[in-house]
Amino acid sequence: MDPKLYHLIHVAAALLVFLGLGGMLTGQGGKAYAVLHGIGLLAMLVAGIGFAHKSGLGWPNWMIAKIGVWLLIGAMPVLVKRGVIGALGAVVLAIGLGATAVWLAYYKPF
Repeated sequence: MDPKLYHLIHVAAALLVFLGLGGMLTGQGGKAYAVLHGIGLLAMLVAGIGFAHKSGLGWPNWMIAKIGVWLLIGAMPVLVKRGVIGALGAVVLAIGLGATAVWLAYYKPF
């Protein structure tokens, strides 16, 4: 498969992750938003690793940092549910983590 297709799937999956997270934070929609969040997380991981493999990137440090960001975004619903962070804090954190992931992907600082 073409690396550009992996990239497209990765970005579309990121949209699903944030849509699901936003829906869960509103407290409406039942499990539908949790399902979107989970499917988006899985698709984002598979497409990101597929892109890296097809592009011959290996495992640079910036990609490992992006996986750390992915883990934090994936854990965010649990953190909110357990009261570790509030909904507003989760929104701010999600924006920051999303921006960090984009920064890591574009600038590859390390």
